[in-house]
Amino acid sequence: MKKLTATVISLMPVAALAQTAYVTDVNTLTAKLVGIGNIVLYLLIALAVIFIVWNVVMALIKGESPDEKSKALKNVGYGILGLAIIVSVWGLVQILTGTCRTQPTNQAIPNLGNNVGTGGIPANQIPRVD
Repeated sequence: MKKLTATVISLMPVAALAQTAYVTDVNTLTAKLVGIGNIVLYLLIALAVIFIVWNVVMALIKGESPDEKSKALKNVGYGILGLAIIVSVWGLVQILTGTCRTQPTNQAIPNLGNNVGTGGIPANQIPRVD
């Protein structure tokens, strides 16, 4: 637990320095959330593939014992099932975003205050998230 805490604390400055742009509107927020979701998805896929390969290697190494070999092959099946679930959820999200047209765009947010003819929120009314 101490090693995990030390690792998290040592990586905190890296995460703080990764903040390059402010979230000024819905489009930038959506783009950031999509980016975070893609990174998490790529990590999950990588972990699933590593899990599958590890268990295939374990099945080959422990080929003499039928119990350990069957356990490793069962884990390979679970890994393939998990990978299929991850990819199918990703596909469902892509179908939903394509159907509902929720892709990030550069469309202006509807005007809520003065400057009625500009088609967007005036710059003095946009909340700045620091």
